[in-house]
Amino acid sequence: MTRELSALLTLPDFERAADSVLDAASWAYVAGGADTQLTVRANTEAFDQVWLRPKALGSVSDKPDTSVTVFGQRLDLPVLLAPTSPQRLLHDDAEIATARAAEASGSLSIVSTDSHHAFPEVAGSIEGGSWFQLYAYRSREDVAATIDLAEDSGATALVVTVDASHAARRITTRRAGFRTPAHVDFGNLRSLGILTGAIPDGARIDRLPLTWDDLEWIRSRTEMRVVVKGILRAEDAQRCLDLGADGVIVSNHGGRQLDGAVPSLVALEHVAEAVDGRGLVLMDGGIRSGIHVVKALALGADAVCIGRPYLWGLGLAGQEGVERVLDLLKEEIEDTLRQLGVDSVADIGPDFATRG
Repeated sequence: MTRELSALLTLPDFERAADSVLDAASWAYVAGGADTQLTVRANTEAFDQVWLRPKALGSVSDKPDTSVTVFGQRLDLPVLLAPTSPQRLLHDDAEIATARAAEASGSLSIVSTDSHHAFPEVAGSIEGGSWFQLYAYRSREDVAATIDLAEDSGATALVVTVDASHAARRITTRRAGFRTPAHVDFGNLRSLGILTGAIPDGARIDRLPLTWDDLEWIRSRTEMRVVVKGILRAEDAQRCLDLGADGVIVSNHGGRQLDGAVPSLVALEHVAEAVDGRGLVLMDGGIRSGIHVVKALALGADAVCIGRPYLWGLGLAGQEGVERVLDLLKEEIEDTLRQLGVDSVADIGPDFATRG
């Protein structure tokens, strides 16, 4: 498998290879978005509207520094693994393989509330920490129990997703006849008693819509760092920080919720300007190369998150596949830094990017 993975030279190569091995319904679930999938396409196309401006005659190391520090933790590259579920669709080891790959590659995984393996099992499979992504179910009592599960299991940050409270119209998934396979379960929801019956056909059960009051309560309920995921407006980012959040993730849920939502990269500039260093700014959506990562950093992100790309690696070769995706991104980031004439991702700022 290592030899086969070495032949995949770009993330689109991984995408095509994963498409060829997954069944049509599972692929539709992983790849698909809401309605016409306009935002799915626009997330990636937005990167084509940003151009990089290299510095001439820079003295550059053969091995540029791609590391960043996030909440005091050093990462070997400015790429985190976004929460996705259920990963058992792609590989039996699911989130455990992902967490181990992230640790081995010097990255960090964010584990979903809807993970196949319960968070204590995932956290116990690695030596370092993972972040925990929170979906709200049923009541504040259940949300509190979910937060306690994450905190007691060693989560180093809590990622509160605020853009997926309501089910979306995922037409391609419905047309493909997707049903949750029998071997897929929801370990956290089982352990918390939130899911007691049959596994839902569409890999989703109803959630509790969150409000600003709920976010303020969640902030008061935990000592963990709190990051709010699903922010596309500058004023919303400012309000999150005013309520005590430690950062935001600029995200439109990979185009899976609202078709026509602004591409994450377009929203990033406005959000980063509004945050103005008061908190962490991450972004996800449409990243398909190390060049894309550097463009996001130039437009104000402290680091990025990827979702579908590491799932392609997971589906092809489990932990090894995810590691190869991260290694490829690091190689591409290093090359981009050399071509730009800088020695470190820390040198990347707004003067390195311009819009066409």
